[in-house]
Amino acid sequence: MSEGYMNRINALRDNYLSHRVEMDILDSYYVTEAFKATEGQPWQIQKATAMKNVYEKKPIYIQDNELLVGGVAFKPRAGILNPDSACSVIEKELDTISTRKYDPFYLSEENKKLFMEEVAPYWRGKCVLDRWDAMMPDDVRTMRDGGMLYVDKKFVRGYGENTPGWRTLLKKGIGGIKKEAEQKLAELDDADGEDVLKKITFYKSLIITAEGIIALANRHADLAEQMAQEETDENRKAELLRIAEINRRVPENPPRNYYEALQSMLTYEYCLFMEQNASSYNLGRMDQYLIDYYNKDIEEGRMTKDEAQELLDCFWIKIAEMGLFQDGESAAFSAGYNMTVQVTAGGIDKNGGDAVNDLSYMTIQATMDAALKEPNMTVRYNIAKNPDSFLRKAAECIRMGRTMPAVYDDDEGIKMLLNKGVPLSQAWDWTPCGCVETNLEGRLKSYTDIGEISMGGVIDMVMNNGRSRKTGEVVSIQTGDPRTFKTFDDFMTAVKKQIDYFVHTMATMNSYLDYLSEKYRPVAALSLTYPNCMVTGKDYANGGATFNVGNGINIIGQADIINSVAAVKSLVFDEQKLTMSELCEALDHNFDGYDKVQDLCMSAPKYGNDDSYVDTFASKIYTYLVDQIETYDSPFGHLTAGMLPVSGNVPIGKSVGALPSGRKAWLPLADGIGATGGTDVKGATALLKSVSNLPHARFTQGTQMNLKLDPKMLEGDQGLNNMMVMLKTQCTLGIYHTQYNIVNREILEDAQIHPKDHRDLLVRVAGYTAFFVELGKDIQDDIIQRTEIDQFN
Repeated sequence: MSEGYMNRINALRDNYLSHRVEMDILDSYYVTEAFKATEGQPWQIQKATAMKNVYEKKPIYIQDNELLVGGVAFKPRAGILNPDSACSVIEKELDTISTRKYDPFYLSEENKKLFMEEVAPYWRGKCVLDRWDAMMPDDVRTMRDGGMLYVDKKFVRGYGENTPGWRTLLKKGIGGIKKEAEQKLAELDDADGEDVLKKITFYKSLIITAEGIIALANRHADLAEQMAQEETDENRKAELLRIAEINRRVPENPPRNYYEALQSMLTYEYCLFMEQNASSYNLGRMDQYLIDYYNKDIEEGRMTKDEAQELLDCFWIKIAEMGLFQDGESAAFSAGYNMTVQVTAGGIDKNGGDAVNDLSYMTIQATMDAALKEPNMTVRYNIAKNPDSFLRKAAECIRMGRTMPAVYDDDEGIKMLLNKGVPLSQAWDWTPCGCVETNLEGRLKSYTDIGEISMGGVIDMVMNNGRSRKTGEVVSIQTGDPRTFKTFDDFMTAVKKQIDYFVHTMATMNSYLDYLSEKYRPVAALSLTYPNCMVTGKDYANGGATFNVGNGINIIGQADIINSVAAVKSLVFDEQKLTMSELCEALDHNFDGYDKVQDLCMSAPKYGNDDSYVDTFASKIYTYLVDQIETYDSPFGHLTAGMLPVSGNVPIGKSVGALPSGRKAWLPLADGIGATGGTDVKGATALLKSVSNLPHARFTQGTQMNLKLDPKMLEGDQGLNNMMVMLKTQCTLGIYHTQYNIVNREILEDAQIHPKDHRDLLVRVAGYTAFFVELGKDIQDDIIQRTEIDQFN
């Protein structure tokens, strides 16, 4: 690549890193202004009008060196608030938002005043979060307050966790979709009853929203033209005029070339995020959506490969400029300004053949070049169909310390879609979503992660008969004093009863989430590119997608329950090295003064070492768990499950007492689906073999596997080849996902002490990447203490 090419990318990257994370209140002000002006109209119309008001009035900017333009706030890396979802968050955190422990957002005194005078008074008691707080059942509140479940985050932020209909956007343009809505509207008569009136309201909301999106693009065209008039550098003047021309055309019309396609996708992505302030409006299979534009431009000489890569790199940086605002407690569960906008490459095509193309490699190259935390670059690797050169490119990027791409076993992802009820004729086109979830471009709806169940909490409740060790209050069902258990079966019966109650309580919460979302979270902008929404006259929120899937329950602490159950079986019932009374007494005292008991617990068989004695519980416990989850139905299908703790293993561990695994009270639970840090001692292959015992395909919202490798393991051609072999082993074993930190402990510890020297140090937290220095110290410590694997075998 040319020096000039990277000069632009480095300048844009430096500009990105120079921005302080701030809070933009204007978005919520314009939403509120429109809701006030449309009182009495259906909520769908109010929300659509509100977004049109935002698109027409929000501050816009074009930065030096940019070729692709736009933004969700008044500046890069600023967060926004959807007051209709969670206005009360700002009011509660007004004095702490700029300094809070997790993901602080600087909020100026001027914006505080604007919020308190113009926004907050209107939304008190009306926003989704306030409605949820008023309606929350006592059993849910008790378990939430006791730290056994985390249930609030989806009431704070909206949908997200989907893959918009990029093919529809590129084929029809927003203007073409708007015409379809106008035609549908013209065919309806509001005298034909309530169902027809609902459709009329929906189509009107599409039209209003489409007008706003088109207006926003034209505003950027106007700004580019104004800037061109004042520009003295002829090269930059030409770039600005090109920007104006492109934004005047897209996303209103179908793009004619690769450049227009990228700008069209970017503008729409920003509009979706502004509509709901949620993470994971995923870019999906960009290498498949854009390849025809790329090939045509290259073949007809309109663009060189370097120019195409430059544009893709610019797109990467613009995605990284998005910043998710959430309340401080939710931020602890996904710390690092987590957006998780996934883009994936590779996999198979509709004929079952290799889908890798030039853009597959270029998306990985963009991650190498931009070296930022977003987009969340991943690959679908099909061991039978994708070439070694593609896997090698992924391994090279991982070796650079970019923490990406994460690698997915393509076959396992397809199985997950099948288990969601998607036929194979479409499941082949699956896309990774968010952290590790599974999705389908423009066709599938669900919340993939409605909240967290603490599996460490399950064991804690068994060992303390439903009572919180932190507060002394009863927070779960009482399954009996474990000292009275005569057999291991008695113990497992109590474990299963606690699992049943945890799942039931989460399903209760889900009913309220669906109810409130259907009533108060219409998403016309998102619905524009879900073709079945147009056919049925239903918003995405109301089940308009082709496939509607029950919401996903997230599970935290896989290794904690596996190791604890194995320890009880081994020490108490099989080898009888401890009585249950002795174990309970040690747990009651957090092992203080009970060093010998803790040593026995720590020396019991541990998950992550290819030991069938303990690994069998991985399959048994988690098959039982997912069986229970799938017994609960919702308006969109039976509930689903995933294992994607994100950073939630740290805060949720603060409510869990000492466990039979040997873990002391209040420490983080295990991250991802891997072993507890320091207990996997037999190398990467043994760890993967243990992890393969989990029923991955049953957990259709994904299973997240973190690995930290000694950088020396990947040195030279041999190291790279070994890495490729390990990735193939993952797929051979049917492990859905792996992701990598290639950084040694010394660098991480130095970054804690000298953060200014490591401002761009990337780490893989969970299913996403963050800047290490922007994480809270407890999460930094958790990453540091993860096992650093120094051998493949």
